Amino acid sequence: MKLVIMTAQCLCLCFLSCANRAAIPDYYLLLESELVDSPALRAPVRLDSLDLPLLEWAIFNETNIHRTMLGLDPLRYENRLHSGARAHSREMVAFGYFDHISPVTENETVEKRLQQMGIKNGYRGENIAIHPVVKRQEMMIRLVGNERPSRNSWRNRGTHYTYQEFAKDLVLRWLYSPPHRRNILNPLYRFLGVGAVPALFDQRDVFYVTQNFSSTNY
Repeated sequence: MKLVIMTAQCLCLCFLSCANRAAIPDYYLLLESELVDSPALRAPVRLDSLDLPLLEWAIFNETNIHRTMLGLDPLRYENRLHSGARAHSREMVAFGYFDHISPVTENETVEKRLQQMGIKNGYRGENIAIHPVVKRQEMMIRLVGNERPSRNSWRNRGTHYTYQEFAKDLVLRWLYSPPHRRNILNPLYRFLGVGAVPALFDQRDVFYVTQNFSSTNY
């Protein structure tokens, strides 16, 4: 499937790192002339029909929208950052932790993880998040006769994020957090990889998401 999307300012041309171009997922190969509104981004995120590369691309794209709105250069896709980000998300799920510091010695820090991927120079950074598949449910109080409110009920069962909504909400969460915002808007960074892995957290379907940033691709 070929995806095309339009942002408010037609900004989502995904700049590419020259390294390992053969491994670049299709979504990152879009040309600006192809950017039109896509039904794929308005589809709900469902684990039984998941398009994981699309979800990661949407987060990548939303990150660049906010950078370019503030006059910063968009980040380029780097497949080794992508692989490292997805590997860290997968490890957090497998070992049941949520942290930048890994319990696996050789993966302890983002610097060590990216060095193993072949990126050994420059400045590096990382954002992580756990984000739900279903939007927050609305709670209402059920009154029983003249009794005081004693029972809660759900106004709805919650609705699934679309791919675009998921990306927008997640990136906004990061932007509201000063350390994460500094990574997203750091003018020294030139490359980005986003890795998402589905999991269960507190009995809810979620994604563990990692962003890896770097000022170099070597």
